[in-house]
Amino acid sequence: MKPSTKKQIKSGLRLGLGVGAFWIAAMLVGVGADVLQSTAPGRLPLWPDGAVAGALIALAAVILILTARVWVIYLAGCLLFAVPKLVIVIASGRDFYSPRGPFSRLEAAELGLFVLASLFLMYRIFANRIPTVVDRLAISLYLVCFAFSFRGHFSVFAPWQIVGLAALLVAWYFSRRKHRRQSAIEIGASE
Repeated sequence: MKPSTKKQIKSGLRLGLGVGAFWIAAMLVGVGADVLQSTAPGRLPLWPDGAVAGALIALAAVILILTARVWVIYLAGCLLFAVPKLVIVIASGRDFYSPRGPFSRLEAAELGLFVLASLFLMYRIFANRIPTVVDRLAISLYLVCFAFSFRGHFSVFAPWQIVGLAALLVAWYFSRRKHRRQSAIEIGASE
């Protein structure tokens, strides 16, 4: 087998395992959240159901952080496919895609702004480098906030969206600061 074929096989396996781990983590979070929400309102089960649900969610968080480089590409692709749909809703004023009921132009515009800001920050963070621990934590927090943001009507000013975008913004700031510091060191070394 040629070296390029081996490289393609490894890349494909890494991609498949990463996306598979992402979906396993999503299922673990779903099971854990169902257990925590199945009790009476205002009561949190501690033992054994609460402990098992907490362990499932913690395991899912570890999986998400370890495989962030792979599933962030999948998430960005899903967000990218949402842009034309949002443009259609904004232009026509009719919702052809939402199974949850009416979707106004204002909501579509807010969601479009959120998606474009998210895509920009994801690209700026993950474009040409391996993600750091801060990047992985930020994108995992963004994913959790993104998942919780669709419980009601979407608004850019909702706390979940603000926290998710703030996490990406902080990761972008740290990557930018690190890049500037490395550029300054390289310029100083070449003089």
